[in-house]
Amino acid sequence: MLISFTSCDEEYKPPDQIATETQAEIMDCFLNGNQERIKEMLCERCKNSPDIDEQVKKAFEFIDGEIVSYDEEHRASSVGASERKDMGGHVSEVITDKGTEYEIGYKAWLTNEENPDLVGVYLISVKNMTEWKKYDLKKYNQTEQEELYRQCTSSICLPEK
Repeated sequence: MLISFTSCDEEYKPPDQIATETQAEIMDCFLNGNQERIKEMLCERCKNSPDIDEQVKKAFEFIDGEIVSYDEEHRASSVGASERKDMGGHVSEVITDKGTEYEIGYKAWLTNEENPDLVGVYLISVKNMTEWKKYDLKKYNQTEQEELYRQCTSSICLPEK
């Protein structure tokens, strides 16, 4: 992944285009069950996490059934200065054959001079929107909302910065 961001042999791609292509590739991995490719896309810090295989497996298993449709308009963008450029995106309305709706999102560093081992994907989240939408968040304080989010989400990585 890093090579595609920095190679001089390849045609220049704007950061927003790279962000969109990364989101599309992550979605393709979930559609095809490609856990190995997800692990390859991760930053070095995530790849070296002792339980990364289990995290990836859990995220794929979190989705109940086969994905039958999703909003194909990937929403992704990048922000930041050239020495620290963050990017991310999400695909919404991911529907399974069991009728459950999910959102699959990611965060990544395109560049990070302070922490080069964070370049690449550092978070992939799979959020069960069917469950999430059951809660009237106005009834919960911040701590309770965070706990509800954890209950409705399976995440890959998110190392300390």
